[in-house]
Amino acid sequence: MSQVPDIAALSLSSQADYKVAAFPGKDAQREQVVDIVDKLGFIPDDLIEQEVAWFYNSLGIDDQFFSREQPQIIADIIHSLYASKLDSFAKSESAKAPLAIKNRIVTKDNHAIFMESTGARFANLLGSEAEASASADYADSYPPYQLDVEVDDKFLDNKDKKPMRVVSYWTPESDVKLTFAYEAAFGARAAAVSQEQLLAGDIDAISDASMAQTVSQETKKLYGLLISLVQQREGPVIKVTASKDNADEVRLLVAYKKGTTKHYYSELNSLFHYYKLRVSKFFVEQFQLAEESKDVVAFSIYLNKSQQASDLLPQDLELSIKQIEREASLLYAIPANSFVKLYEQRQFSPQEAIYAHAAAIFIVHFINRLGDDYKNLLTQVNPKENDVVMWEIIGNLKKKLRNETYTQQMIVDVLERYHGIVSKLYRNFSDVHYVRDDASKVEKTLSYKRMAKIEPFKNDQEFDAYLNKYIPNDSPDLLILRTLNVFNKAILKTNFFITRKVAISFRLDPALIIPKVEYPDTPFGIFFVVGNTFKAFHIRFRDIARGGIRIVCSKTQDIYDKNTRTVIDENYQLASTQQRKNKDIPEGGSKGVVLLNPGLIAEKDTFLAFTQYVDAIIDILIKDPLKESYVDLLGKEEILFFGPDEGTAGFVNWATLHARSRGCPWWKSFLTGKSQSLGGIPHDEYGMTSLGVRAFVNKIYETLNLKDAKIAKFQTGGPDGDLGSNEITLSTPNETYVGILDGSGVLCDPKGLDKAELVRLANERSMISGFDKSKLSKDGFFVSVDDSDVMLPNGTIVANGTSFRNTFHTEVFKFVDHIDLFVPCGGRPNSITLNNVNKFIDPKTQKTRVPYIVEGANLFIAQPAKIELENHGCVFFKDASANKGGVTSSSFEVLASLALNDDDFVHKFVGLEGQNLDGGKVAELEKTTPLYDAYVQHVQKRVVYNAEQEFAQLWRINQETGTPISELSDKLSVTINKLNDDLVDSEELWLNDTKLRDYLLLEKIIPKLLTDVATPEKILQNIPDSYLKVLISSYLASSFVYKNGIDVDIGKFLAFIGELRRESYKN
Repeated sequence: MSQVPDIAALSLSSQADYKVAAFPGKDAQREQVVDIVDKLGFIPDDLIEQEVAWFYNSLGIDDQFFSREQPQIIADIIHSLYASKLDSFAKSESAKAPLAIKNRIVTKDNHAIFMESTGARFANLLGSEAEASASADYADSYPPYQLDVEVDDKFLDNKDKKPMRVVSYWTPESDVKLTFAYEAAFGARAAAVSQEQLLAGDIDAISDASMAQTVSQETKKLYGLLISLVQQREGPVIKVTASKDNADEVRLLVAYKKGTTKHYYSELNSLFHYYKLRVSKFFVEQFQLAEESKDVVAFSIYLNKSQQASDLLPQDLELSIKQIEREASLLYAIPANSFVKLYEQRQFSPQEAIYAHAAAIFIVHFINRLGDDYKNLLTQVNPKENDVVMWEIIGNLKKKLRNETYTQQMIVDVLERYHGIVSKLYRNFSDVHYVRDDASKVEKTLSYKRMAKIEPFKNDQEFDAYLNKYIPNDSPDLLILRTLNVFNKAILKTNFFITRKVAISFRLDPALIIPKVEYPDTPFGIFFVVGNTFKAFHIRFRDIARGGIRIVCSKTQDIYDKNTRTVIDENYQLASTQQRKNKDIPEGGSKGVVLLNPGLIAEKDTFLAFTQYVDAIIDILIKDPLKESYVDLLGKEEILFFGPDEGTAGFVNWATLHARSRGCPWWKSFLTGKSQSLGGIPHDEYGMTSLGVRAFVNKIYETLNLKDAKIAKFQTGGPDGDLGSNEITLSTPNETYVGILDGSGVLCDPKGLDKAELVRLANERSMISGFDKSKLSKDGFFVSVDDSDVMLPNGTIVANGTSFRNTFHTEVFKFVDHIDLFVPCGGRPNSITLNNVNKFIDPKTQKTRVPYIVEGANLFIAQPAKIELENHGCVFFKDASANKGGVTSSSFEVLASLALNDDDFVHKFVGLEGQNLDGGKVAELEKTTPLYDAYVQHVQKRVVYNAEQEFAQLWRINQETGTPISELSDKLSVTINKLNDDLVDSEELWLNDTKLRDYLLLEKIIPKLLTDVATPEKILQNIPDSYLKVLISSYLASSFVYKNGIDVDIGKFLAFIGELRRESYKN
């Protein structure tokens, strides 16, 4: 193994690091340039030599540039610079006014030159002999270089461009920054470069050809080291070192995975501007590794101490560079924030600006818009629990109130207006969460010096008094600022001050931010994550909880605004539904939602957001030895269990292996829905979710003697999806499909769709657009979402295919005579509400037009609409009951990964042999192990068993009481969860009756398949105690309620426990 090189010994000087051979043709080229300039006649004859000499000698440009450029291009640049001087001089009243140069020359798509100045004196640039002073105007009024953003947009961030190499120069003599962009020259992608090669500087195969010829071997080692460090963790690697052979020079090095942030080049230049530092040379290098996703961008930034403003003291220069080293990671995570104006004016530090940016997003989603008025309204109206119409009206009013108050722009405007209050609250935040390992070091940072001048609020009383002093008591600004204070108090831990991060994560206290009047059940925990392309949340209702992570994309700003308004409600409802659905298993319910910025819909965009979301949350779940520590006000270990959901099914393998690479001890159980090669039980392949749904359908048939009856069936969610495809392949012979809709459009045939053709599509996982249209009857049709002005067999004109698809589920009876069974297997939440449920009720008979509905898709039908359908005769089983097969399967997946040690799990359960998990990928298995196959069969049987148990109890109570099954389902879940919570908090079973405890775990709960591999003793050691406790409590709670019903009688429960205890002693 190669020795890790010492960074301080590898940075010699900008001249030695980038060794540019003298250009022998430089003098001849200069003469050619003079001739070209002279022929044009724009520059006076007596100034031509001076202007050309100034360009060649005073701008710090090395000979490599001159060797690469044609004389005509150089002449064009000189003309452009001279024209800018004249223009600035003509517009100014004094020769001491600043020079304004902002030009660009794009010679072709793969080459460009940018020229820009900030504030030098004309006297220095129009022939004066007076030396330019390093202290030339650099006042606060001068903005950062504007053309840097174009360099990012046109070249560095442009996905359509090939990799670009960028070099910029600045000298105090000119105060002109020249930036050159060239297309990098790479050969074919090389095979993987080893760590030994990287550390030895053997990087030519992955480097731009011109860079490889130019840089020293020391710099190659330095870049190799940076690439190696980038591969260890997500986020930027940032290092500062003095040049070994030039005491006047300091070098800042930054490296990161290409494509993981935007505008980073321009944002770093802005950061230097904020601290009034001038960069003499800035090199942007690209490295092309074996896989495009691992390509690296590196910045090499040189500053000369003697070229900084004269009023910048040496110690301030050192402190500024140290501060930049810390804040560069913040700008990587959030390169564009909502408070750029205050940041450029230096009224906010970079940290304050990004704190305010994250806080503004928090306020948008968690401000209590409804307040006491909504609570008073509920008190006055006092709606009954089963008054679904009144609750729907109140719900619509709540949505309207939310939509019309406190927009994001309003919140940003208020925080800008009261930026002094924001700074004081930032001081409160940093006082709590900035880790002070060494007070003497803290006092040396610029942020500390700035913060020392700001007085924090001592307590809430002082904060309220301050607000009341300056803001009228009827101003809406008060609630915004008070919510900012709530944000501070709600933060239990954050990675804000960790240097290397990809997004900013916060663990929040739900009790402080979730108003009970709107959300009756307070979650256990909330994570809030802000990234450069997304904002995201994770809500869980129990300490041990599991649920999927879904991606929400918005094609337009309008759709994004709508999604922003509903994301917390949707996240809460999905997690709450998961909590009810998870009643049979140890884990409570949770859900994560990642909302991408408008227009980001490509898989590359969604994957990047998902990776940054996961990595940022891991930052505050573990104590990473490769990162700084953080303040943990929660004070206890947390383990999250994620799963796949909309848009993330293909990412779970990455997240599992990433958790392993981060050193998470629970990496095997972190993600469910993994591929079989990582021990996952794919729901789609084994039909886990559909087995539960089908169990309810089959029990309806069995109970109502419908097994041989002809059933006309309608389904949302097509053969390309997990639930939709398996619903088709598991459907019984008596079912005839009359309609299906999916992402591609609508497929309908009142005479019945060809079942074999649907099964073919389901096996191929193809959309209904692939259905053989020749198999449709004369009344059948397919309408694509891309169609317009299409006439259907019954004469209906479809103006817009997308709109037709979006509403077809409520308009289906215009095209089919009747439907017996409706199984939603896909679609947006609340697709059917009280506003459109009348479409499913016959206006003449007032009976439901669909007698049987089994809701496979989560929240597809709003609760009031479900009850309305049942009131009109529909047999309805809701999502929390029917769609729980997947969560049962995932829970068993977690159990296997916790119960077996790494060796048994990898080799005996999964069957991975000869694969290196450190590579970040694993090959698909040729075959699964006998242990795995037997375990899957065990899980499938349990899924069906649990569904049949719940069906039986719901049906019995419904027949006895007439209570709608949709209400009973919730009551059943609440009863099981409440009993579970009571039991898990009890130490009686855990400490006082260990014989019964171990009997339940080893004989009733943990499959014998696992105990035979791990041994009973080891398996109880492998599984964390917290998880063992919920294994017992959830088993007892669900078993008792399924046997005895929703009225928990203490006598019956003691008898139930007594029976189990007697069993344990017999064994």
